[in-house]
Amino acid sequence: MSAPPTPPHVLGRLATRIVLGCLLLAVAAALLTMVQNSDAFPLAMVAVAFFGVLLAALPALLFLFYSLRRPPPDVPRGTRAGIYLGVVILLLVGAWLVRNGTGLDGTPAFAVLGVAVAAVAVVTLVRVVRFAPVPGAGTQLAQSRSSVVGAFLFLLVVVMLPKFAGVNPPSAYRAMVTSDLRNLATAQEAFFADSLRYASARELGTLFHATSYDSIVIVVADSGWRATATHPYLAGQACGMWVGTRPPDGMHGATEGEPTCWKVP
Repeated sequence: MSAPPTPPHVLGRLATRIVLGCLLLAVAAALLTMVQNSDAFPLAMVAVAFFGVLLAALPALLFLFYSLRRPPPDVPRGTRAGIYLGVVILLLVGAWLVRNGTGLDGTPAFAVLGVAVAAVAVVTLVRVVRFAPVPGAGTQLAQSRSSVVGAFLFLLVVVMLPKFAGVNPPSAYRAMVTSDLRNLATAQEAFFADSLRYASARELGTLFHATSYDSIVIVVADSGWRATATHPYLAGQACGMWVGTRPPDGMHGATEGEPTCWKVP
């Protein structure tokens, strides 16, 4: 009596479970911060989009990695569908990064990353189209049915985030503006450590880049600096920060080194 055939070793199952778990945690964080009306809500939504993309693209990434092994694993029909879905998602992400990855100062920002993501998608597509079935392979690429969930959540975030932000613009955009001001303070301290003075926006160079659509005006004083930041979607508000020399107007009671926001006419 012949022994039953040994089932193939499934590859990628653990990675899928880990990414799925991270996605569920990000969704829980997004719901919690939305209920609490927290400034961290946009960051939680970005985490949902990131892990959604990663989960949707995971079959394609796993195929690209394991197809380079010899012998390559078997790729079932259902897994191939997940790979094609992952390629589409990667192409969409790459195109979005290329289109929106240039900052207001003209720097490439994430555009180079977008080209790299699109290149990975194209290479994966070529390999999966040319990939021949491997009969009797000892390993098999895991089917990731959850990749559809990841793609759905990613697209949902892309479509709905502006609407969520529109419900509470201060929570959505104030966090980005205040984060830029804190990053500016870090850049100013780094410049001061080298030059024993604070820098204008032009002198900071690569030390600081504001988030897209944030507008920051820097004024350098004799022994300090101040900055005022605005965002086109942060209607009726501005934020500011000062170090060293208190602004003549007091910057609406701002404490030194702490970003403060106020209403503007």
